[in-house]
Amino acid sequence: MVSEMLGNQYFLARKYTGAVSNFQQTLMDDPQNKSVRKKLIICYIQTGEIRKALEVFKELIEEDIEFIINTDMKEDACPCNELIQKYGKVLPYENKSVDVRIMLGMLWLFCDTEKSNEFFKSLLDENIENEKISSIVKIIENRLKTKQLNKLN
Repeated sequence: MVSEMLGNQYFLARKYTGAVSNFQQTLMDDPQNKSVRKKLIICYIQTGEIRKALEVFKELIEEDIEFIINTDMKEDACPCNELIQKYGKVLPYENKSVDVRIMLGMLWLFCDTEKSNEFFKSLLDENIENEKISSIVKIIENRLKTKQLNKLN
């Protein structure tokens, strides 16, 4: 509990390296803590650990994609809007950057499911991280289909 509170303080202060170690400690005691795992995705992205972020992201959306999609940016102190503004425009020379597109795919899920899906599908089209990305695309597309069906009914 103390580690989670300290991790949250680091997260709010945008000191992601400090948050990572505290959140990892929290997960040792409570591995199912979705709130910590969601914040850890952001922390890993900000500390350059994209593959770790992707692993946590995949596990969390397999379990509960709505937990990310329904993030309240203010209440959760989520920096995704800031990060998307910072990284959101993929420059032509970055277009081939796998890590940038993975990062943006994860960040966009907090804000726009369809945009997130576009980034992950662009990776799938190139057979990058095929099994993991394929699984993520299926989960996101199932969510989009369910949302469309709910609109029709």
